[in-house]
Amino acid sequence: MRYSLLNRFRGVLLGSFIGEVLGNGGYQGLVLDGFALKEIKPVDTQPNPSLSAWQQIAACGTKSLINCGRLDWQDWLEQISLQQPSLLELKNTASCSEAALATVPIAIFFHEDEAKLRQQLLQAAAMWQDDTHSQGEGVLAIAFAIALALTEKLNPSTLISQTLAYLGTTQTPMAKQLAEVQTLLQQGAGLNTTLQQLRRVQSELYSDLPQERSPQSKLNNCPYISIALAFYCFLSTPEDFRLSVTRAVRTCHQPQITAALTGALSGAYNSIIDIPVGWHLAAKGINTSWKNWQLAESLLAVWLGVYDPSVTHNHQNLAVAAPWVIQRR
Repeated sequence: MRYSLLNRFRGVLLGSFIGEVLGNGGYQGLVLDGFALKEIKPVDTQPNPSLSAWQQIAACGTKSLINCGRLDWQDWLEQISLQQPSLLELKNTASCSEAALATVPIAIFFHEDEAKLRQQLLQAAAMWQDDTHSQGEGVLAIAFAIALALTEKLNPSTLISQTLAYLGTTQTPMAKQLAEVQTLLQQGAGLNTTLQQLRRVQSELYSDLPQERSPQSKLNNCPYISIALAFYCFLSTPEDFRLSVTRAVRTCHQPQITAALTGALSGAYNSIIDIPVGWHLAAKGINTSWKNWQLAESLLAVWLGVYDPSVTHNHQNLAVAAPWVIQRR
């Protein structure tokens, strides 16, 4: 095993969190300056980073999985109600890329069971996505890639072909975008070329549809492109978390969502080990209650069947000293 499952769990959740913060402009000590970190002096007036509603919904989903040991829709909604009731108004409003981010915890928890993963994801897509994206293919694509990484089966050179086989189609907008990414990767296309080409493909796909039926009625913010770009940014440098997320931010195409999805993919494949230490430490210093990545240990314990949330462990204080200094009494 290249990396432990715990470190991969951590990588998915922390990678998604860091990607979103960077995509939203960064925060104290966690910003891009070229390919390096730019130190920002913390100031009291600097606001906390604004995480998307879908990252917050994902955090509530993680807590629900830990509490129930399974996917309980009612408990998930109750967790949301306790944390931020206004998020409940977002049911049946998500684009496919937003729903893909919200369902990342499901991808982690059911990663070893392909059939159950699909079933749970489609149910989640039906709850969160709007009618325009009811097929849930974007959700399935991101979750399947994460599941492959967690089971040590992800081969970057065959990931898109495997994903298309999992989706079971090559004719939908999502499938055609992924197929285009595969072609662009084989051609060694750069970021700007890739973005232009994906927009051209999307324009052709929706050229015959009324404006109100196109995703969000805005081609430049098409959610299918965000997912396709996440695959491109990850697969163009699969071994380098920093470079993948940096590239995702610089697409300027829904950068908050695109970078979060890229961070989740790269974090699953490279684990938390490949996330730059400076970014990791900066993320710890962010004052927010939505630190989903800190729940990785509990989520793994529940997945293993060894975690009981009803039991409170009172750990005694430990005394550490040189050998034979602390004597028996």
